Amino acid sequence: MSRPRERDPSSHSNPDECVVTHCAWDAVVDFTESKFFCTVRYNLVIVKADARALRLDTSALDVRSVAVDGNAASFTLTVPESAKPHLGSCLEIDLGGGAAEGDEKVVEIQYNTSPEASAAQWLPPSQTAGKKHPYVFSACFVRSLQSDNCASNCVSSISSSSMPGYSREVTSALPGLPRC
Repeated sequence: MSRPRERDPSSHSNPDECVVTHCAWDAVVDFTESKFFCTVRYNLVIVKADARALRLDTSALDVRSVAVDGNAASFTLTVPESAKPHLGSCLEIDLGGGAAEGDEKVVEIQYNTSPEASAAQWLPPSQTAGKKHPYVFSACFVRSLQSDNCASNCVSSISSSSMPGYSREVTSALPGLPRC
């Protein structure tokens, strides 16, 4: 069973109430719009009875929908604090209340990134070696989802106190393998 973890002052996440045990991230790369169209699924364990929300770190994401255990869920997205802009926004997802310690839930979030996402570097064909295709790079897809910039690519619950297992799939209409 997962145990509560300490809150990280550099994150909005609440691992003292719910602990993410696995993150599955799927993205479609759109080079025309310089965006990722994403779905992220979190498996989590309630570690504090009656935990009412899951809090996640984001930055300039367009959250389209949220579901908890397959049912549409309400959510709020805060405006970044002027005193702590590096923390980005907090995505708070209503878990429905009444959860017991040890309950497991699956949270699915659909969102789009912004062309200005600080975690992605988009290059036009003229700046690539073959000069035929555009290119995108982000170190966040390797394993370093802790970076503040990574919240502009992936809704994140990862802090220094928690590092869940993860999987990812990146799809692109262009030839070549995504660098993950």
